Amino acid sequence: MRDDHIDDRALGLATALETLAAGYPDPILLVGPSGTVLGATAALEARGAIPRSAFIGSLHTQWAAEADRAIIDDRFARALEGETCRFRTVGRPDGAGHAEVTYSPVTVDGEVIAVLVHASAIAEVEERERAKARADELLRIAGELAAFGGWSLDRETTLLTLSPEAERILGSEDESVLPLDRAAQLFAPANAEAIARTVGACFEQGETIDLELIVTTTDGRSRIVKVLGRPTTGPDGVVVAAHGAIWDVTEATAAHERAAILQQRLDLTLNSLSDGLIFLDDEWRLLYANDRAEELVGRTFSEIEGHSLWESFPELADTELEVAYQRTAREQIRTTVRTPDAFGRWFDVTAYPTATGIALYIRDVTEDERASHEMVKAQRRIADQAELIDATRDAIVVRALDGVVHYWNSSAESLYGAAADDAVGRPLRELICVADDVFDEALEVTLREGYWSDELPCTTRDGRSLIIDSRWQLLRGDDGAPDRIFSVDTDVTAWRREENLRTRARRMESLGTFAGGIAHDLNNVLTPILMSIQLLESTETDPDRLELLSTMESASKRGADMIRQVLAFARGVEGRRDRVAIDSLLVELQRFAADALPAAIRFTAEIDDGLPCALGDPTQLIQVLMNLVTNARDAMPDGGELRVTASTIVLEDSFSTEAFQVEPGAHIIIDVVDTGHGMTLEMTEKIFEPFYTTKSMGKGTGLGLASSLAIAQSHGGTIRVYSEPERGTRFSVILPTASGDARASSEPRIPTRALPRGRGELIVVVDDDPTIRLITSRTLQRYDYRTLVAENGRDAIDLVEAPGTAVDLVLTDMMMPLMDGAATTAYLEEHHPDIPVIAASGLTSAGGAARSAGMGVAAFLPKPYTTSLLLTTIRDVLDGVGGHEHDGQNGSSHPSEESR
Repeated sequence: MRDDHIDDRALGLATALETLAAGYPDPILLVGPSGTVLGATAALEARGAIPRSAFIGSLHTQWAAEADRAIIDDRFARALEGETCRFRTVGRPDGAGHAEVTYSPVTVDGEVIAVLVHASAIAEVEERERAKARADELLRIAGELAAFGGWSLDRETTLLTLSPEAERILGSEDESVLPLDRAAQLFAPANAEAIARTVGACFEQGETIDLELIVTTTDGRSRIVKVLGRPTTGPDGVVVAAHGAIWDVTEATAAHERAAILQQRLDLTLNSLSDGLIFLDDEWRLLYANDRAEELVGRTFSEIEGHSLWESFPELADTELEVAYQRTAREQIRTTVRTPDAFGRWFDVTAYPTATGIALYIRDVTEDERASHEMVKAQRRIADQAELIDATRDAIVVRALDGVVHYWNSSAESLYGAAADDAVGRPLRELICVADDVFDEALEVTLREGYWSDELPCTTRDGRSLIIDSRWQLLRGDDGAPDRIFSVDTDVTAWRREENLRTRARRMESLGTFAGGIAHDLNNVLTPILMSIQLLESTETDPDRLELLSTMESASKRGADMIRQVLAFARGVEGRRDRVAIDSLLVELQRFAADALPAAIRFTAEIDDGLPCALGDPTQLIQVLMNLVTNARDAMPDGGELRVTASTIVLEDSFSTEAFQVEPGAHIIIDVVDTGHGMTLEMTEKIFEPFYTTKSMGKGTGLGLASSLAIAQSHGGTIRVYSEPERGTRFSVILPTASGDARASSEPRIPTRALPRGRGELIVVVDDDPTIRLITSRTLQRYDYRTLVAENGRDAIDLVEAPGTAVDLVLTDMMMPLMDGAATTAYLEEHHPDIPVIAASGLTSAGGAARSAGMGVAAFLPKPYTTSLLLTTIRDVLDGVGGHEHDGQNGSSHPSEESR
């Protein structure tokens, strides 16, 4: 059949194809745009046993297996669009006809005039590609350039016949037939001898013609052409002609030259890299290795070129590198592996997917790895050091010379109450308040001498007063200039307080020993004087003289009384130890108060029901209480309220100090609380020292409280004081209980009332004073309540919101660090309005409850509160009686005349 639209150029190409590829072993077809076969090589007939003439003019798909026709149509259509396509046929079920087929467009002046179809048996493709490289090059030129023409040369006439394409290439459109020698002189005079020699070899020995010539066209253009030809023999086997093709390879040659230059430059570039580069094809064969890669792997490229990676480097099998390479090939992603070699070197090997296989980029990172190991060791050392620094109980701070904090360990967080995140980057003086002159002097000494150490009084941001044993060390930078200060701070507040107490105790002991000796001698002096005065009185009748003797006797007795107090303080107090009913003591104290207190002072006494007896001397104990009542009276010259309460507490070891030793266990506590003008902290620290008084000359000896403390300590107890200026004072006499039942008292008992008890309710006790937390918690537990304790509002909220905890009431102090009572009650009112809150404070006034209104406070307790007041208030709040204020003031007053 004939395609009316077949381009004459395609027909000429078909003729040239059949001529040039007559001996090519693989079938080649030239197919027109309509799918009609225009030309076929002899190999088609040899392979399929079908005459070549049967293919010419037929549709190329009719000879394909049915399973291949769809993909053939697709590849043919893509080739007509200018794309070179390759695919493998399915063939028949027995495997016959299984081939690799390539569709290459033949383009002239940008127009696809035909498609070159090349089929190779799959098993022969690789071998055929190597064996027929020249034929493949011919097909590649024909398929990619399509700039070739046909020619034929008659041996007898030596006439050269040119196809229209050949005429166009040589620029001889007006002369298609011309003698060979004239053509040589016309187009390539410089190569005329070579042309004659090659043609002679073709005619005489039957050799093929293969020439690359520089020709000059008739219009003067210089071109490079490739001339290929094969001899044609007659019936007698003698060469009678030669047929072939001529290609214009000018652009291709120039491209090859540019590619060669580019390849050369690329080789120079790749070989100049400090890292290794290896290319592998999709069969893992080594295609390229730069000089650095040869150096790193210890092999020359000539040794491994064309060999499989696994064959050349069998040690890579079953390694992390093989897993990475396989993943790169499989998933087409980049992978990087760091691996050592047998010589202790480390390499980063990165595998990159490419269009033809894999590229390996090899970088020597031995120094990086060593540096990394050293850095890890250094980091571990630093981490260990940081852990040790954080584990120390001392606060460690590093700051710049301008005071900005650079480091703040966990002990500094605990000591100063500021988190590291908040402290770092801030000036130290914003975190710790220190007197300017003290701080500046310490800084000056540090900068001058490089080191400073001393005790440093300071105040934290949450209001705590601390005494810090601080050591400052000046640090220098790399240039030797000072740039930082390293400080180690130890909290010695408690130690210093105890040391002061120990010092005072030793001073008092020494003073007592000295005073005891003097008192003994004075008693020896006063005894005969007093006896003489009494003797003279018995015989004297003169009123004036009797008055004088009476005055002398009163003065002597007063001196003797002072001496007794000195002896009581110096040697301790001895006496009988009987069971003493506390209610009897308070009845006697009421009688004394009725006579000693003015009407402007209101006196009340309360005692817990079932209070056990104390073991001691009732005369000495009532003397202590009377002395405290007298002190309270003197502290309230304008009147006020004096309240005495008695209850029981259980003390633990933590209650004792080196200065005041109290045995743990059950004790009786008698609180004497006044609403007087109170005392400062400095005064309360000295109040029990002998001869210390705040009164004017002649109005106090300063021995009353010293002797009272001696009496309490001789009974195995002690006296504690709590006071604030203008807020009142509380003296607490703590005595151990006597075993067994209380002895029946012959004195009238103070009326008592049964204290209300709990019903198993859970109460959270919040106070920063551990003694108050302990005594309050134990008291509530004794009266059938369950308790949890917290030292600040934040901890209390954590307890309230703990899973599975049902809190019935919160009893909170109002002044605490971190989170005070006001913030705690406000939070509970907002988030837990169903939990009632009782607020307690030692800073109370008549308006305490009013100020607590709106803060979620159900009731207000003034400190110190009695057991009766505590239990009654809690019961009233839990039973819904309503919020109320229990008015009262702290503690007892300033010391009495005898104590000042």
